[in-house]
Amino acid sequence: MNDRLCCLPILFNSLDLDRLNPTQKITVQQIDEQLPQTQCGLCGYPDGCLPYAYGVAVDGKPHNLCVPGGQAVTDSIHMVLAKHGDIRPTLPATTSKWPTDPTTDRPTEVRAVIDENDCIGCTKCIPACPVDAIIGTAKHMHTIITDLCTGCELCLAPCPVDCIRLEVHPRTITISERIHEQTHLRSRYHRHLDRVAQSIADGTKPVVSSVESVMANVISEQTSTPMDKIAAKNAIELAKIRTQIKKLTKQLSVKNSPTIQEELDSLTNKLRQLEQ
Repeated sequence: MNDRLCCLPILFNSLDLDRLNPTQKITVQQIDEQLPQTQCGLCGYPDGCLPYAYGVAVDGKPHNLCVPGGQAVTDSIHMVLAKHGDIRPTLPATTSKWPTDPTTDRPTEVRAVIDENDCIGCTKCIPACPVDAIIGTAKHMHTIITDLCTGCELCLAPCPVDCIRLEVHPRTITISERIHEQTHLRSRYHRHLDRVAQSIADGTKPVVSSVESVMANVISEQTSTPMDKIAAKNAIELAKIRTQIKKLTKQLSVKNSPTIQEELDSLTNKLRQLEQ
């Protein structure tokens, strides 16, 4: 197996990559190499880019779901699949709410910015960032490191005072620079996951997201000290509902939909009942 698929965070244990045949492994690896490593979850895989690569290569999921990658990534994934004998029709990239940059064939890049005057230092945005681009301490203003921010938007929903906004971030980047950046972001995400997993194992961090619930289950199995079944079930259910609420809220920010609003209201009520 290629080094890219070795020594992965515990979150990816469920992929069971060792059982894949050589062609599947190399296809997963090469698709992952094409992805921007924003770990945004807009493709429908909240666990990040690698699970989406697995979904395309192994489960036959559409190869055009990477929103920040645009048509450029959609086409490159199509080429990887074809190279390994998986011939599929060409597809248009999933539409982004940001206009396409004609020089890159990707959506215009954005970066998150915190309004210093409104930030209350609640720290809720910090763990939401998959690449640890936000720094700050409780009750003090936070700052987003622009050079690390991927514009994934995951910090927007947790902010209770809506003090985070997205700003267009035009730039020119070479192919080699993009590859280096993607490798760096992937490494930061994996370190982030490793640290969260350690905190869960130590009991110093509550499980608050679907990603963390998966890690908690794996850790529980490995240590042979499973969580109380009812508590574990409730924690997982709450995490799943919170993730769904974030996704629906993001969808509504792009386009109003009575159906989505109704679903969001229902999930919000369900969350309140479970938290009581």
